[in-house]
Amino acid sequence: MFNKFVLVGIALGVVALGIFAVNSSGYFMTSQISGMMQSMMGNGMMSGMMSDVPQDVIIKIMSSQKVAVGKESQITLFVLDKNTKKPLSDAQVIVGIEKGAPMSTMNMIGGMLKAENIGNGKYVVQITVNDAGYYTLHTHVIPSGKSMHSMMNNHMDIGIIAG
Repeated sequence: MFNKFVLVGIALGVVALGIFAVNSSGYFMTSQISGMMQSMMGNGMMSGMMSDVPQDVIIKIMSSQKVAVGKESQITLFVLDKNTKKPLSDAQVIVGIEKGAPMSTMNMIGGMLKAENIGNGKYVVQITVNDAGYYTLHTHVIPSGKSMHSMMNNHMDIGIIAG
């Protein structure tokens, strides 16, 4: 039991370190940290740490869930405060892309991406996928004033079809 808590602590530390690893291409985490996250997800550690339903926010997809293969596509998300139902314009929205159904393939495409805040609770993330098929957007929200750990409590998977 103690070892599980140590591993969870290490996982959260890795996530926290990743926040400071933004590079010029917009990746939110370095490939090493992203690889460590992918490894933890493959072992089932991350799925046990994440909430099934966002606790503090409501996440809605505003754009089409169909994207073109090999072309940059914009995915627009709308984030609301779960209690007030008002748009959250000051949150951090972080997205990872997995090829396949949620937590099934662990084939993460690139690093975690930070969505651009375009105002009034709307956030846009640019994605490019190179193969046709089903993808999962692992969407995490950190409301303003909340700790990094809140991204695990405010997670939602969104299906995307590339064709």
